[in-house]
Amino acid sequence: MNKFCNFFKSHRIISNLLLMLIVSFILFIVLNVWLNTYTRHNDLTTMPSVKYLTVDEAAEVFARHNLRYEIIDSVFNDRATPGMIVEQIPAADTKVKEERTIYLTINAYSPKTAKIPTIINTSIRQAEAQLKSVGFRNIDIRYEPSPYKGLVLDVKHDGHSITENERIATTSRITLIVGEGEKEPETDSVTTEVPDEEIIVW
Repeated sequence: MNKFCNFFKSHRIISNLLLMLIVSFILFIVLNVWLNTYTRHNDLTTMPSVKYLTVDEAAEVFARHNLRYEIIDSVFNDRATPGMIVEQIPAADTKVKEERTIYLTINAYSPKTAKIPTIINTSIRQAEAQLKSVGFRNIDIRYEPSPYKGLVLDVKHDGHSITENERIATTSRITLIVGEGEKEPETDSVTTEVPDEEIIVW
């Protein structure tokens, strides 16, 4: 034992390196145990399915699994129950940690609305692009006689004209009245008789 102690006393560099390795190993063990405890590394639960439930029903399910939730988006489907959950992240049956926040998308109680942009006297392509950019998808085109070919003359919904900035549901069907240009006047076909060429005999 004395020889061992004397060896380290006479070799300070080796003894210091060995001491650093021992301290580093102890710190690694302590840190690993603390991280597992803090992050609950093995404390997982199976993500339940809450699709087609109401938010109140889903809240009860999350409470039993020690999970949190947050509504991040809504869509409108008139065939689904208003307030019903239509999407969840993470998906059902995946492994998640307790107290994890689950993100939900619900079916809105009413359709989303948007203002009609300024599209009168714009091209049909530009008008469609502007309508789609604010959420309108049900767009019909109806052509009417007009010297302004391809320009939007009017915007209608349920047979009535819609003014710009008027707010309606984005699920509404919109009809664009577009000029088809002036038609070319019809000309009567005239048959002109061409006389036979005279035959000249030399």
